[in-house]
Amino acid sequence: MRQLKIENLKKEIESFKVDEENSYLNSYQEFIQYFDEIDTIEKHHLIISSHFVYGWMPRILRLKLNNLEEVLQILNKAKTIQILKSKELEKLRISIDNSLVGTSKLLHFINPEIYPIWDSKIFKYWSGNKTTYGIQKPENYLEFTNQVTETIQHKDFGKIHNKINELLKYDVSSVRALELLIFQSYK
Repeated sequence: MRQLKIENLKKEIESFKVDEENSYLNSYQEFIQYFDEIDTIEKHHLIISSHFVYGWMPRILRLKLNNLEEVLQILNKAKTIQILKSKELEKLRISIDNSLVGTSKLLHFINPEIYPIWDSKIFKYWSGNKTTYGIQKPENYLEFTNQVTETIQHKDFGKIHNKINELLKYDVSSVRALELLIFQSYK
């Protein structure tokens, strides 16, 4: 897998642009606020939030609630500073449309300080693959998450983060700033 290199990110921030009409960017703060106002995630929150996350996806959600209590327990764990384990991500993936992409988006809105959004562009940039083979593997997402955590702690990342916040005209977490930069840098 590819390493996230601060030198590459410094180059990529130079061409980073924000489309102020982009509905993804405009809805982002609202999704974050939704989870900020929730102490404990319950069935109602899972259903509502899964559907709004799928507004960011090119398909209709198929939510499986047969293991609801376990899924809610995992999502509430994600609100804390604990990183989920591969098996927990797999259980969420199966419940949330069998999609690690949809799961990562939900996790990001629940805890934007820890969980990056994971989609085909992010995966291809990170992995160096031209296909998405491996995007559904929780181990890959966890490795990417670890690399994001390491990268945002680099002494030079603060400047990149500040530039993204300035361009967005609102503040995002370091994790979101890095993920958004990667998303827009993938060609």
